[in-house]
Amino acid sequence: MKRGEVWTIPDGRNVLLVSLTGLEEAYGAVVAIVLHPSGHYPDTAMSVVIGDPVPCTAVAVNLQQLRATRFDGAKLLGEVDPAAMAPVNQALRAALDL
Repeated sequence: MKRGEVWTIPDGRNVLLVSLTGLEEAYGAVVAIVLHPSGHYPDTAMSVVIGDPVPCTAVAVNLQQLRATRFDGAKLLGEVDPAAMAPVNQALRAALDL
C-alpha cells in the first residue's frame, strides 16, 4: 500500500491513500481521503476532481484513519498520477492549515 493509490474497501467506499508509504507496516493503519462520485462537489481549494483511475472528487476534510485490516478483500483500482496528486496535496495543506 502506498500514497496515491485508490482502493475500493469492502464496505464499497473508494479511498485515496494520503499517508506515508509504509505506514501500514509500521503502525497497522493508513490515512485516506474518502472519495465521492464525480459531480457531487466542485473543484475548490479543499476539493479536487480526479479523473483516473476512477472519476471522483477528493474532499480534503474527509480524512479517515483506517486500520490496514480494513483492506482485507479490498480492490486496488490504480494510482493517481503525480501531477493530479499535486492539487490533492495543496488541498490537504489548506484543510489542515499547513
